[in-house]
Amino acid sequence: MIQFEGVSKIYDHNGRDLRAVDQVDLKIDKGEIFGVIGFSGAGKSTLVRLVNLLERPSEGRVFIDGEDLTKLQKPQLRKVRKRIGMIFQHFNLLESKTVRHNVAFPLAISGTPKKKIQARVEEILKFVGLSDKANQYPDELSGGQKQRVGIARALATSPDILLCDEATSALDPETTKSILKLLRRVRDEYNITILMITHEMNVVREVCDRVAVMENGRVIEKGSIFDLFSAPQHPTTKNFVRTVMENEIPASILEGIENRKASRNIYRVTFVDESAGQPILSQVSKNYSVEVNILFGQITELQGIPFGHLVVELQGDDKEILRAINHIQSNVTVQEVEAHAG
Repeated sequence: MIQFEGVSKIYDHNGRDLRAVDQVDLKIDKGEIFGVIGFSGAGKSTLVRLVNLLERPSEGRVFIDGEDLTKLQKPQLRKVRKRIGMIFQHFNLLESKTVRHNVAFPLAISGTPKKKIQARVEEILKFVGLSDKANQYPDELSGGQKQRVGIARALATSPDILLCDEATSALDPETTKSILKLLRRVRDEYNITILMITHEMNVVREVCDRVAVMENGRVIEKGSIFDLFSAPQHPTTKNFVRTVMENEIPASILEGIENRKASRNIYRVTFVDESAGQPILSQVSKNYSVEVNILFGQITELQGIPFGHLVVELQGDDKEILRAINHIQSNVTVQEVEAHAG
């Protein structure tokens, strides 16, 4: 659906080249919700503007449905842009116009007949849950309602692609959840491909199918949500994952172990899918002369698959601990952890 091949965007900054996007290769499939995450200045917002050529690439090519946008003339490019809707962080609504007129605006400027505009606006406002707000003005709406108007406006022209540039960054957590739920409905019911730009890992986990992590204009890691959350490779990706899935043992717990001179047999046990529901640690404590002390952990769900980890301390005879570890490893992944604070 959307494909970047060796795409770079270079700006002149005081006589020096500034690579906002640097040799990016990405493919986003039809009907997919694809996330691009990165810290401020990573290049993600520039990347999204390259999709519809609001920014033209300095190098490389951008494809929509196999068509190279960099080779299109302006009339052809305008036709492609009509298939792409955009949702903004700060809504970008016309404050002097009602909700109805804000949603109708892109249809009006495209020359759509008035009767069709009216029918389409009513349909979309019903879809986003704002039929009763049609005659109100933006300053009478909450932040979540304003973003729903923004989504309705983006959907008005029946696009194939929806670009979301930090669409939830100005919203509170509960409103963010409702907007993400709405975006899933957009994808599921209209089969629209959604490209989400964000710096919030919880947004990516909640709604995306796959994700790319950007840093200094480059894609440093990409893959399914499950792969990136369960086994992040790059330090930046690990930092992002840590914001929503803490996997470090708190220093206070480690200090407690050291203070009481406990054993150093500390392990991280990783559970995936069916293993998350198995009483593996209970079996160990019953079948071996080992005490299991759970220090820290988390169980969650990624793309419908249970995933989590527990950090445990095994106390007992070395031989019994080894037998216990062998039993655990036959079911799940086990990794030894160094037990020192700080």
